[in-house]
Amino acid sequence: MLAALADRAGKTPKATLAQLRTAGLPEKDVVAIVRKGLTRDERAELKSVLSETKLSTQARALFEAVLDGAPTARNAPLDVELTSRGLRGITKPNATIEAVNLSTTAGPGGDAFVVGKADGDGRFSARLDGTQRPKGGDSVRLRARYDDGTASDWIVVNAGGRDARAAELNVNRLELTASDGRIDVRTRDSNPTLAEPGSQLALTNLRTGKQLTVTLDDRGRLPDGASMPGKPGDRFSVAISACVHNRAFKDLEGSVTVAGGERPSNLVPTPALHSDELKPKKPTIPKATFSGPLFLNGASASDVHQGMLANCYFPAAIGALVTARPGLMQELIKDNGDGTFTVTFSKRDALDRVRKVPVTVDSDLWVKPGKGTPLYGRGGTDLDQQTMELWYPLLEKAYAQWKGSYETVGSGGSSADVFEELTGEWSEYWPIDGRSTPDAVWKRITSAIDDERPLASGTHEEKGPVHYGNTGVFGDHAYSIVGYQQEGDKRFVVLRNPWGDSEPRRNGPDDGVFKLPLERFMQLFSDLMTLAPK
Repeated sequence: MLAALADRAGKTPKATLAQLRTAGLPEKDVVAIVRKGLTRDERAELKSVLSETKLSTQARALFEAVLDGAPTARNAPLDVELTSRGLRGITKPNATIEAVNLSTTAGPGGDAFVVGKADGDGRFSARLDGTQRPKGGDSVRLRARYDDGTASDWIVVNAGGRDARAAELNVNRLELTASDGRIDVRTRDSNPTLAEPGSQLALTNLRTGKQLTVTLDDRGRLPDGASMPGKPGDRFSVAISACVHNRAFKDLEGSVTVAGGERPSNLVPTPALHSDELKPKKPTIPKATFSGPLFLNGASASDVHQGMLANCYFPAAIGALVTARPGLMQELIKDNGDGTFTVTFSKRDALDRVRKVPVTVDSDLWVKPGKGTPLYGRGGTDLDQQTMELWYPLLEKAYAQWKGSYETVGSGGSSADVFEELTGEWSEYWPIDGRSTPDAVWKRITSAIDDERPLASGTHEEKGPVHYGNTGVFGDHAYSIVGYQQEGDKRFVVLRNPWGDSEPRRNGPDDGVFKLPLERFMQLFSDLMTLAPK
């Protein structure tokens, strides 16, 4: 077509085509050759083609360059191609491009995030990195958001080639409700995208063994009217397949419980209470079965709240771990689909070989008498038995199960040990004492945070060398270090109290997160604990 447009330049289309195909010919030279032979009528026809024909992004860009680089008005507000690293395309000038890879755990049901911005001509190129980077068979959902606040419709583009990634599902977006002997399958929120378009979703009633298999539509959504026989309290295992992987639905993504009803309790014996709850005249401590989601929008430090157990070293370590490695808990904690969960710890033998230690628990937790809220570790601020996020209290329960009881893990410990037991890596411990210089401590903190290594710190004993009155910091207590800040020549350490509250005054909302000047931190804290660099 370009050769035909250039025929006025004194050469036949065949000769012009040979010239345009010259190896290594720059695009600007191609454009110059075509422009030289372009007539007024051909220019008008080319504009018409661009307005009415769907072309590849590269072809459209080249034709527009021939037309002096002026983007033409098109019916579609967004035209895009998926490359091995990301996206490229054309839309309205200066539009922001939002995208999410539907074929990864970061994508299904998640919010799209900004990946790039179109230039003044409407052209854009955006990279997708990490888990978002496209592989063969992936589906990417995206839209353009314009300067006036409006946005294009969502579109889905697909990567070519053989499907290289097993379908992944955000189980927490599924919601099962009972009505007249049937279970309706829906999504929890206004974003109904669950997984890669065209995937098959299999839900199996663990009470009856009956299975429902549905195919997600071209936007990764459930079909209308998806339902199956069941009753309140039934628990369903969930598996997904993109037809190439997991065809037999053997690998489970998790499970979902229908609201209402009760499942049998004590599927796995619960670790014994701490002795503080067994003292004379203490009320009897009951248990309750919690049925909330295992994860809700992933794992974060704000999910971690210490309960009525003197184990601050443990939640401080976990808060630091999920800050440094947000995806770690999803790897370590698995929903078995039968009302139980398995947490995998690491232990070194006498020859320093690491072996994995799986510990299985159910979601029965000791609760406060008359309140029904968790007695020990709790997940976030929502303490309802049907909606509380479960990963942290179940992790703490599994740790107590492994070590013997809540008494064993609730009488002090080391965050450094927890780091090793969750990762299988070596930990490091550094005291902060009279020989420590601010520069040395700052270097240890910043290097650990920058290397994505978890970092925790403890305070001195209550009756030790530091008086903690009116400081907002508590003696004989462990904290997560979740970041650092530098403002001019002032250096600050950002910490989190594992209680989820209680901090120095004038440090923002009472969420346990606060910052201290480096020198003040060194006065109040006695050590640093992290993992060794790899």
